[in-house]
This record gives sequence, structure tokens and C-alpha cells, in this order.
Amino acid sequence: MDEFVVVYLDDIVVCGQTLEEHLEHLRKVLVRLREHELYTKLSKCFFTQKRIDFLGHVIKEGKIKMDQQKIQVITDWMPPKDIHVLRAFLGVCNFYRQFMKNYSLIAVLLTKLLKKVTTWDWGPKRAEAFNALKTAMSSCPVLALPNLAKPFEVQMDASDYALAEVLLQEGHLVAYEIRKLKYTERCYIAHEKELLVVVHCLRLWRHYLLGPRSWSRQTI
Repeated sequence: MDEFVVVYLDDIVVCGQTLEEHLEHLRKVLVRLREHELYTKLSKCFFTQKRIDFLGHVIKEGKIKMDQQKIQVITDWMPPKDIHVLRAFLGVCNFYRQFMKNYSLIAVLLTKLLKKVTTWDWGPKRAEAFNALKTAMSSCPVLALPNLAKPFEVQMDASDYALAEVLLQEGHLVAYEIRKLKYTERCYIAHEKELLVVVHCLRLWRHYLLGPRSWSRQTI
């Protein structure tokens, strides 16, 4: 059922390409729940929906985007006065990092403040990074929902300071990822960094790329 069911705690989403397929998938899920004496509350169920709001995302017609209410929360966030508020802000932003092309690079000055050995120092550059991150999060693109029956394409690049990857399917953007290189990784020679970005990509998107599915690699 993993191909058409998504479960998060007590939330269940049942998918289908057509109404008939969706109803058949729904029947299978309800039968399985009954077999294990698990029940749903009818007043909390929504059937045959073409659009759903799920875990801070809006999913509709093969596309997924950030919930507008969550975007508003980010854009309305006041400059943090301490590490606890900053950590909460970055936690919300990090949840949506797959929508943003250069998340780690924009947030780097902010994440450095989370280190235990760092004293709180909120100056003009961090204020600028904070506002830049809010602006970027408010203009994130709509992503395509991955189709496990179709091949994927991965664009990747390893620079002297970061690993960057883009997951695509039929030319449509599925996810972004970028992370800074660790100090020891910066000492790697060129082909070692190229292998590192492949390993990182496979670890990050293994549920899409590993197994019988086909995918191709391109260098950005």
C-alpha cells in the first residue's frame, strides 16, 4: 500500500490517479483498518478531494506548494532576540528547505549562532540574512509530486564549499538540496567531491532513486 497511502501519526492520505482507482485504494485501506480493529471518525474524513492541506503543504493536481498560512508565519516573524527564538524560526524554515534553491547558503550566518560555543551577536549582516531568508521563503516555487513509476533526473554539483543537488522528473522540479562542506571535506580533491555529492544525493533521496527505478545524473 506504500504506493498510494501516506501515513503520519493519525493522519492518512489515500491517493489515486482516477476516481475509480482512488475508490479502490480507499476500499483496501478501510478493509485493512477493520482487520486490525482500527477506526476513523467520519466527521474528520474527507473523501474524493482534488486538493488537500497536509502537514503544512497544499497538494493539488500533481503539484505541491507551501501552505500560505505557513508562509505568512515566516514573513511576519520578528527578528529574534535570543537563540531559542532563532532556533524555532530556523526549524520552520528548514522544514521547507526542499522548496528553496540556496537555503543553506542564505541561512549560514544564522545557523552559526546555534553553536554552543558561539555568543549571541545579532548585527547588520545577520539581520540582512534573516530578511533575505524570509523573502526567499515567501517566493518558493511550486514543486511537482514525484511519480515512482517514472524515471528521475538528478542535477548535482560539488564546489569548494558546498554540495548542490536538484531532483527533477520529466523536466519538472521535485526538490532542491544544498549543504555546506565540512572542514575536512573541503580538503577532498575534485573527483572525491564529485563522488561525495553522489553519495549525499543517494542518501537524501534513496526512497526515490534506489531499487528498480531508473535515474540519470547531470552536472550543473
